[in-house]
Amino acid sequence: LLAVSSSLQTQVLYQAVNYQIQPSESCEPTNSTGYTQQTDAKASSSQSTDLLQRTTAKTMEVLSNTSMTTKAVLHAVSDAQWWKKSLSYLRPLHDQRRDVTLTGMAGVNGDLENQGCHPFYEILTDDPFIDKNEVSYTDYQHSALENFAEVLLKAGKLAETKSEGESLFPATEVLLQLASDALPKDMTLALGYLLALPQVADANKCFEKQPHSALSLQLAGYYYALQIYVHLSPCFKDKCHPLYRADPKEVIKMVTKYVTENADTNWSEELQVLIYHLNCYNERLTDFTQAQTLQGLGKGVDVQRFSADGQYKRETILGLAETLEENVYKISLSLAQRYSIPLWELYMTHLEFLFTDSGLSTAEIEGRVQALELFATLKTNPEAFLEHMTKYVYPSIDGVDHVRLLYYFTLLENCGCTEYVKHLIKPEIHIRLLKKLKVVATDLNYKKLTDGDADPLEPLQPVLTSQNILSISKLAPKIPGKDGIMLSSSSIYATWLSKLFWNGDPQLIKKQPQIKTEWLNAYDTCAKYFDRLYPTDIVGFIDGITFSANAVSKLTVEVRFEITKRTIKAIKQIGEKQLKRGPEGSIPLALNSQISYKEALDHLQQSLAHLETLNHSFVVSLKASDQDQFSNYYRLYDLSRSERSKLHELAVTMVLDGQALNIMQQMLAVAVESQSVSSKAVVQDAVQRVINTLSDGSTDIPSEKDPLQILESIVTSVHSDVEDGGRLVSSDDLLSWLRPFCGDADLPVKPRIYVLQILEQAFHLGDEDSKLLVLFRTQAVLKACWPDRQVNISAVENEEKRYRLFLELLDSSNQGTEFQHLVLLLQAWPPMKYKDMSSEEGNAWIKLTTAMLTKCSTEQKGAMGSEVLAICRSLYKTKHRLPLQCMKQIWTMLLDKSLLLPALKLGIESDDCELQTLAMEQIRSVIQIDDSSCDSELLSLLLNKKLVVDCLSTAFYPHLMKQLLAGEEEGICTVQEIAEQLNKAGCTVEGGSLLMSYKGTHPSLSTFSAALNVTKKWL
Repeated sequence: LLAVSSSLQTQVLYQAVNYQIQPSESCEPTNSTGYTQQTDAKASSSQSTDLLQRTTAKTMEVLSNTSMTTKAVLHAVSDAQWWKKSLSYLRPLHDQRRDVTLTGMAGVNGDLENQGCHPFYEILTDDPFIDKNEVSYTDYQHSALENFAEVLLKAGKLAETKSEGESLFPATEVLLQLASDALPKDMTLALGYLLALPQVADANKCFEKQPHSALSLQLAGYYYALQIYVHLSPCFKDKCHPLYRADPKEVIKMVTKYVTENADTNWSEELQVLIYHLNCYNERLTDFTQAQTLQGLGKGVDVQRFSADGQYKRETILGLAETLEENVYKISLSLAQRYSIPLWELYMTHLEFLFTDSGLSTAEIEGRVQALELFATLKTNPEAFLEHMTKYVYPSIDGVDHVRLLYYFTLLENCGCTEYVKHLIKPEIHIRLLKKLKVVATDLNYKKLTDGDADPLEPLQPVLTSQNILSISKLAPKIPGKDGIMLSSSSIYATWLSKLFWNGDPQLIKKQPQIKTEWLNAYDTCAKYFDRLYPTDIVGFIDGITFSANAVSKLTVEVRFEITKRTIKAIKQIGEKQLKRGPEGSIPLALNSQISYKEALDHLQQSLAHLETLNHSFVVSLKASDQDQFSNYYRLYDLSRSERSKLHELAVTMVLDGQALNIMQQMLAVAVESQSVSSKAVVQDAVQRVINTLSDGSTDIPSEKDPLQILESIVTSVHSDVEDGGRLVSSDDLLSWLRPFCGDADLPVKPRIYVLQILEQAFHLGDEDSKLLVLFRTQAVLKACWPDRQVNISAVENEEKRYRLFLELLDSSNQGTEFQHLVLLLQAWPPMKYKDMSSEEGNAWIKLTTAMLTKCSTEQKGAMGSEVLAICRSLYKTKHRLPLQCMKQIWTMLLDKSLLLPALKLGIESDDCELQTLAMEQIRSVIQIDDSSCDSELLSLLLNKKLVVDCLSTAFYPHLMKQLLAGEEEGICTVQEIAEQLNKAGCTVEGGSLLMSYKGTHPSLSTFSAALNVTKKWL
């Protein structure tokens, strides 16, 4: 009976599996067979009970009836290909339907956040997930996927039993599928499926596909802990081993502890794999729980990324250290220890945060550093500490926050960073300076003072007073200047004196000076401190109050002159005192002082002499000028102190502005040091600056000015000077300065051409420069239209070669743009004067217009005729003006090409009576007016050339009158003038009629007699 039952179940399961695989083919037979087999099974069950009670004969009959049916089924089930086909059907379902059936539906525990269990065990689990299909039996939903896997597993196991273990069923795929399906609904059942796997490590395929949750990770760890325990201590006995009743957390903890303590043991290869997976899932569980903790902090931590991305994990932990919340800081500390992030980095990050973003006062920062004992760890790496503090902390500190700067440098000093500091000032010196400056100069920007990139005297000047000058001057040897040399007390006093002179002081000069006596009194107050200044600083101070923008605007020349005189006297007295003291008693000059007292006197003597020149008539005229440009020259001259470099710069500015050379020369003649400034060198420098701007775009000249216009003004000034008999600069000088620029083939052609044209207009160019100009012009045209055509100076050095080049280009030209560039080429060259080239047959312009009219298509003929007319017009007032015979030939060509309108315009506007007469004959021959014979421009030409009378009997006359009355003519003729012309020619009636039309007389009144009377009255 067991054999029969097994056979029948196998047959039913076989049909069910086939139905899942090929429902279309197996639907009908499966249903009928399934129904028959189920009926037979029920009948067999009831009949078997009766047969056991009544007779064995009937049993043998049943067995005989089913033997033939089951034989085929069992043969099929034992076939390996059938199992392979069934499993291949299972795999795609496992991959494709997982997300749809679980995570894609609400209420199915797809994220494995809750433990799924059978409803029967609901009270044994906290907050379990109960499958609705298991609870509501009245509305049961058939799960095809799980049923199929179960059916396949049952069929396989029955077949395996039937073969008595000879053919093993490949159950791994089915068990993994069953485990994955059961995990959300019944985690205990899923674990049972996984424990039944033939190969323990295959369970990882299931775990890796599950969403990360505390439950799924803990289940994986529990599974591997069980397997390791069983491998180390087999526990399969008649009754359930206590291992399976123990708390899963305790099992994981116990096994993990054991394998960790015995890490040096020579485990088997299989155990090593299990231990690896156990540790892996323990790590993931720890990461996940830590990440959930971070997420609970509300700091925007991405839990999934924290678990998977090591770099993100490190940055997150260090980022958490940037807080004042104790619980968050402690979490970052524990995480750093957990994930082997150096405490030095964590402490450094926290310290940077305290300085930059914490909002704490310096005292609070100091207290927190001590409370957290950060410094003991940080000072273990002084070089890295210095680098981090310099790069991240120092830029965030305000330069006037002396207390925080003091604490900053104290940290560097205590950390032992001195040997790694590359700055001139070591932390120890910073500490000394700050301790004193925070008392006497609270508003001083200490960072600007000591950075070394700027002049330290600039941040010092605003805070210097009579109260702190002595204290600060004593610190001078510890403060580096911009050049790396330490400051002197003299330079600090000089800076303070400048402030004292201009702004006053609450103790010494209570009121800011306004008038002469007050300014001189202010100077006398400052002069009392001259004995504390080196000669260099005295000179610098005096120049600052006599030759500065403030001095020019606030002090009169008289006051500046008097100050300079008194300073000369004071320096002489100081110098005499130094001599009397001798070498031992004198104050040695500092390294900063580059001049002696004698050199200082010479400097001041020149200043005095320069101030005297300000009364010169030429300088006074500059000052009194209404032109801003000349007023600016006066200001620049005043500030120059007759120094050579400043005078030269002023002279160059005047030349660049296009001033006459004699004005520049007068200015230099007045100056004290004028003999050292060459006028020729000034002009050369100005020209060179223009060349530099044209060559490489340098800013040697004002950007708002066109360099070519500036050069033209310079050339004009030189030309005017030469014409007036001046000898400052000659044309040869200009040519020698500009020739290298013009001959540089790497530079653009257009500016080089323009430069030569400027010179050509102002001076007579030599043969070499003239050839160069022709070459440049030729290259410019060729580059625009024939870029591949290269020419050198020998190809255009005379007319014959130029004409030959023109003919070659003309022969290859067929497009309108090419003809236009040939026009430009002929205009760029000197007019051709050779006899054979000036004749009608050899004239280049005739050949060009002939080619244009011959090579153009019918559609282009009208446009080309207008182009020929435009060419002729462009030559009227140039040196290329065409002879009369050439004009007639072009006129004839236009008529031959049926281009009447451009021919008429060319003839009418000609000053030659013969050509004009020929044009009028053509006008008289025109019977009907259309666009090819007349337009408004031709009518205007006829009116302006006073040819209305000649057109009286032509078809053009009505159109002339219409345009005249419409006022569309662009010439100078008026209706009155045309009427007078008609009257003088004996056309009185026509003249009168024109006047009546012009005056707006009604047509009914425009009679013959009225026209005669009007002429007599109005003319």
